[in-house]
Amino acid sequence: MLITKLTLTNFGLFRGKNEFDLRPAKQNGSIQPIILFGGKNGAGKTTLFDAFRIGLYGSNLDDYRYKKREYNKYILDHFHQNVNSQLSCDSASIEIEFEYAHLGEIDHFHVIRGWTRHQNKLKESLSIIKNGEKVDDLDDSQWQDFINELIPMGISKLFFFDGEKIQLLAEDDKNNTHLKGSFKTLLGLNIIDKLSADLGIFIGRKAKSSGEKEIQEDVLKYEREVSELEQSLDALYQEKAKINALYHQKLGKLEEQETLIVREGGSFSSQRDELKNKRNLLENNIDRSRLNIRELCSNLLPFSLTPQYCDILKNRLLEEEKYLQWANTQQLLGEKIDDFSKVINSGDHWDGLRISSDERDEVIDRVMALLRTQFMQGDTYQDYTPVHSLSQKEAQRIISWIEESQTTIPEKLEEYTKDLESLISERNRVEETLQRAPEDDVLGPIIQALNQLNKDIGQFEEQIRHMDEKIHSLEFNLEEVKRNRESCFDKLKQIENVSNQVILANTVREIVLEYSNTLQANKIKEFEDIFLSCFNRLMRKGEYITDVDINVDDFSLTLYNRGGQIIPKSNLSVGEKQIYAVAMLWAMTLASRRPLPFIIDTPLGRLDSEHRGNLVGEFFPKASHQMMIFSTDTEIDKDYFKDLRPYIAKAYHLDFKRDEGATEVTKGYFWNGLAEVEN
Repeated sequence: MLITKLTLTNFGLFRGKNEFDLRPAKQNGSIQPIILFGGKNGAGKTTLFDAFRIGLYGSNLDDYRYKKREYNKYILDHFHQNVNSQLSCDSASIEIEFEYAHLGEIDHFHVIRGWTRHQNKLKESLSIIKNGEKVDDLDDSQWQDFINELIPMGISKLFFFDGEKIQLLAEDDKNNTHLKGSFKTLLGLNIIDKLSADLGIFIGRKAKSSGEKEIQEDVLKYEREVSELEQSLDALYQEKAKINALYHQKLGKLEEQETLIVREGGSFSSQRDELKNKRNLLENNIDRSRLNIRELCSNLLPFSLTPQYCDILKNRLLEEEKYLQWANTQQLLGEKIDDFSKVINSGDHWDGLRISSDERDEVIDRVMALLRTQFMQGDTYQDYTPVHSLSQKEAQRIISWIEESQTTIPEKLEEYTKDLESLISERNRVEETLQRAPEDDVLGPIIQALNQLNKDIGQFEEQIRHMDEKIHSLEFNLEEVKRNRESCFDKLKQIENVSNQVILANTVREIVLEYSNTLQANKIKEFEDIFLSCFNRLMRKGEYITDVDINVDDFSLTLYNRGGQIIPKSNLSVGEKQIYAVAMLWAMTLASRRPLPFIIDTPLGRLDSEHRGNLVGEFFPKASHQMMIFSTDTEIDKDYFKDLRPYIAKAYHLDFKRDEGATEVTKGYFWNGLAEVEN
């Protein structure tokens, strides 16, 4: 994909029609992928950055989905306002032109999203031109779906990112929806998931033709429940993302206050740093202890809560084992006695003996009676009926679980609980110490602000914890409904008169799921290797990370050092988290093997000089065939501009004219070329 032009008309600070040529260039056989936008804060860089997403997705963006009123307010607020008039423009538009390659063919698309205002009511229009001709085979209502299918929002998250916010990807979050959703889209697994769901609906409908109306109704009911639960989860993920953003804003302010304390009162600051490290260590140990308890709860702990019923089950299984041994023995002995009876009753067996037939019959009767008396065990289990249809191996496994649940599991629970209580008590003492601050004129106001920030952060953490619990509960319910749905599918497979179409659909569905799991596992392994390479190229610490591991279930990523020890992502600095997130997005684009552009706002804001140098030298010129950067003169300064100059195809300078109330766009950066940089 290559974005060739962006046009803004009366949108935001941009008065009239403003066109931006975004094509990369070639010079002496080398690609110049960088399109550089320079402007001071408030000059319209973020407006341009947002214009790409608004132009493509409109109110379908995650920020405005199900929030039509907020979206309309955002657009109305971005109608250009003439500084010399109380009235703003009555129309505005965003146009995006791009090239998209599919099956070896390159098509040129021109997306035009416009708005008109009448009596403060907003009307939106959208049109698509493909290869110079309007797409007429689609209704107006289908054009947005066409764009979403052409450039799914899951993929767009890879190349639209804000340098101030992408470090959120580096959080230790078990619900990493950014990574998970992008992987699904990049691999085409979202299509496979849709195919699997459609096959489930097909099977449910076909069940009616097999006479299994009740199963059909259950399947359709479970499909509806799955859809509702997934929508609820999606809403929770979005709400959590917003809270996370506010949470990290507070963390940023907290870092500023602590820097001020270091400047004003070093002794307290050093003590606070020591306490913070101790608190972080305690938090990690608390999380580990809670994880141990959750693992017990999800395994054998429920058995420990019902010892009486477990003993009843154990005794029943042992009794059924004895019955099976008795039944097998009786069957074998009966067969052998019958064989013996045939042999002893044959005339050949008695040849050569002088004995009458009456005497022979008497001997046979006595011998057979003796055998049955000695070897057949009577009617001990004659009327006994087993309850459980289990193999001996399965029964022994269950008995082993029951015995373990009555011995080691309660001991482990007690150990983990005492450990958790001790850790929480110690953490609370550290928190209380952190809240204490010296009462003096210099540090007093700073500490007061610091305490308030800690209080706010604690409230956000509590909100996040509650949301995680809700998410966990919904995920558990979702898995339960999916299991019930699978049970219905299994029942359909066992119906003798089910149609061949249902059997085939079930088989295809199982193959599709197996293929999806295999493909996902292989691609994740490839991504791990690529991420490791990208991360260490951008880090100043060399091979700081030697191995990574991605959980295939929740897409959480674990980092390891040279000694094989886990590096918590909470230990990374803010700058290192940004490097981590950039490496992740870079690795995903490389793993996808899709030529995607990068559009980056505020790329160097939280990085130190060495990290900035690595990003300028390794990422900006090499990561993509098209790299659009929105920067201030304190980020891409004269030195970095000089380093990037051979790779810059075009540069635009955004200068806000306060007396005109509009941004003026000129070609060039803050400095027009290398000659001015070197002066």
